[in-house]
Amino acid sequence: MDTQYRRRFLSLIQQRIERWHLDWLSRRAPAQALVRLGGRNIYILPTGQGLLFVITSVVVFVAAINYALSLAFALSFLMTGVFLLTLVHTFMNLQGVTLRGHGAEACFAGDSAVFKIIVQRDDKRIREAIHVGVAETARHPKTDNKSSAKSPYISQIANLNHSPTTEVFLAVTALKRGLFEAPRLMVKTAYPLGLWEAWSRPDLAMRCLVYPRPQACELPASSGAGDSADNLASVPGSEDFYGLRNYQPGDSRRQIAWKTLARGQGLKTKQFVDPCDFNLMLDWTQFSGLDLETRLSCLCYQVLQLSARDVDFGLRLPDQEFTPDRGEEHRRKLLEALALWS
Repeated sequence: MDTQYRRRFLSLIQQRIERWHLDWLSRRAPAQALVRLGGRNIYILPTGQGLLFVITSVVVFVAAINYALSLAFALSFLMTGVFLLTLVHTFMNLQGVTLRGHGAEACFAGDSAVFKIIVQRDDKRIREAIHVGVAETARHPKTDNKSSAKSPYISQIANLNHSPTTEVFLAVTALKRGLFEAPRLMVKTAYPLGLWEAWSRPDLAMRCLVYPRPQACELPASSGAGDSADNLASVPGSEDFYGLRNYQPGDSRRQIAWKTLARGQGLKTKQFVDPCDFNLMLDWTQFSGLDLETRLSCLCYQVLQLSARDVDFGLRLPDQEFTPDRGEEHRRKLLEALALWS
């Protein structure tokens, strides 16, 4: 029990320190779409190799005093000069670098949001071995805007030698639906000798819309806008076999055409249709009995299915309603409404 309490206490202290650190960064370096690295937002400390290098230099200097060796004095002074000169070069490798962030395209919960960062130098000096990265999962408005989950650190290397501009793409897992905010970047370098490490923590205000994760479910009884035979059409169901289409995330494994996959024709999903009203309305109340996220996931799945069938359909939520329509823009509006609903 003492070990568990100790771990909880240390975890709580660590979370408090991280929150204080992020609050301090938000005041000192607020979120901006364009950030230029300079003396105000670059930090530098010696690395482990750098500290070992300094200790070696001190040992050589003490030995030179004890044995009155001129070459040892020269070596000690040379090592000290290299150490200090490397400090300047490491800092200058980041100074003057401009970062510009671009928001990622919308994705589904559980998938990766790919953010693009443009790295650029504003002078003719080359920059090498600049690591640009983020934590593998970012903060999310439904969990905590000011804290980030513990997760693996992922990064890419940007070299600004032949070209003054390069692009870096970072894939961050979006855990939940909603408006997803990328975390602060970690931009660091230990160039040229690895004795010092300079870093910066800019926030490029990158965002991404995350749709609910589609979950396969049967289409409940629907209500339409017409009853005549001319208004009847077919929609995804379970009665009549309609054909095959490309596999989409959330499709049931029972509907996968395994024989087609065995013939090397790719992953396909069997489509079944039921007769229903042409102007179909997906309704929040049709999935009663399910929890909030499961209900949204089922509605998201049905929106994708009906959009693939290219039929007119609408969506009715507790606080808004979308009239029946079709097309990519209609699909995007419905998915956005499901993503932001609360």
